[in-house]
Amino acid sequence: MARTVIRGGAVLTMGPPGFLRGDVAVEGNRIAEVGRVSPGKADVEIDASGCWVLPGFVQTHVHLCQTLFRGLAEDLDVMEWLDRWIWPLEQALDREATAASARWGIAQLLLSGTTAFNAMETARHTDAVFEAAADLGARAVVGKALMDRREPGTDLLGETTDEALADLTRLVDRWHGAADGRLRASVAPRAPSSATERMWRDGLELARRRRLVVHTHVNENRGQAELVSDFNGGRDVEVLDGLGALGPRTVLAHCVWLTDQEMSLLAWSGTNVAHCPTANLKLGSGVAPVPELLARGVNVGIGTDGAACNNSLDALDEMRMAALVHRPRSGAGAMGAQRALTLGTVAGARALGLDAGTVEVGRLADIVVMRTPEAGHLHETADPATHVVFAPDRRVTAVLVDGRVVVEDGELVHGCLRDIERDAFAARRRVVERMRERRAVRQAG
Repeated sequence: MARTVIRGGAVLTMGPPGFLRGDVAVEGNRIAEVGRVSPGKADVEIDASGCWVLPGFVQTHVHLCQTLFRGLAEDLDVMEWLDRWIWPLEQALDREATAASARWGIAQLLLSGTTAFNAMETARHTDAVFEAAADLGARAVVGKALMDRREPGTDLLGETTDEALADLTRLVDRWHGAADGRLRASVAPRAPSSATERMWRDGLELARRRRLVVHTHVNENRGQAELVSDFNGGRDVEVLDGLGALGPRTVLAHCVWLTDQEMSLLAWSGTNVAHCPTANLKLGSGVAPVPELLARGVNVGIGTDGAACNNSLDALDEMRMAALVHRPRSGAGAMGAQRALTLGTVAGARALGLDAGTVEVGRLADIVVMRTPEAGHLHETADPATHVVFAPDRRVTAVLVDGRVVVEDGELVHGCLRDIERDAFAARRRVVERMRERRAVRQAG
């Protein structure tokens, strides 16, 4: 069994005892020791002096198929953004472009400290995303977007119900539990309104049978929420409750425009929320009522959403935003750095059912080593989380996933970033040109 020792770091465990200076030993894919680790045989030694040692960041909502679209659809509200740009771009993706987009996104996630993520992809080519996660060494929950009904206000329509369910079942059989358990499949209707009742019923039955995460979008935009409520005869969370979709294995992205009744349903059912503050601000959607959700006991994780509506996949940037955006409305103490860091580690792991999120003996060895100016000189009265979340200058030097080093000296172990970026830029050119050709044909017709 391989043994890795991370030596001499400022360890922020996110569990007991909280903060210590010392070492972390990993055996196989689990954390074996935390504190003072005796000198001895190690297959790998990582010098963490002057660095933080943290649990790997867990993102509860991303779209890797959209990494290629960064900067292509700006200054639009979410409905116009989806209908005019994102859905036509997704339709123009082929398998090669989806793979290039996913590899580029996963590289950015790993290099900024995200070790596990919950991804909703487009209707096709989802195998390419699983393959990218397997190759680069990430831990991933991945679902194809299930869309067999046109979402109100858009042209989003992916596949027939039979096509989508057959592909979903195939993906679950092929990928759920693959790569020594690092990869898991999810059931991911794009939204309550974009999947038929049959799709929801059959998908939820599959999720129950195989213990899969259920992942969807809820109440992202105010106008959208009202339009969908009229269309469905009920608010998003109420509709999901009627379908039996709420519960501890369900992750609802955004949840910006919730009623009091919807918040009560989330708390009662133990449903998880993915907070995506930067994307919600950039698309003009609003700010989710996270302090109120947390006060009710709702588990809230962090997600950057896609690079097309965030322009960054950096989880720490998102935690910083989460720590700041609620203060004007709820007060300066509404979301401290420790709470924001909890959203990006402990809460994210809980939402995805991962035995991770803390640096404790017995937990999965998903670990980040990050250098900041304060890590080696922390004053005894300082709050360590503040110097992580609000770090002015940080550099991820090493990342372990499942006990294996996937980032070393700030570089990918299982891929070359320069090659990944080259392939991504080439794929983006092809996808944009294909989208424009299709648009011209439709307009001509």
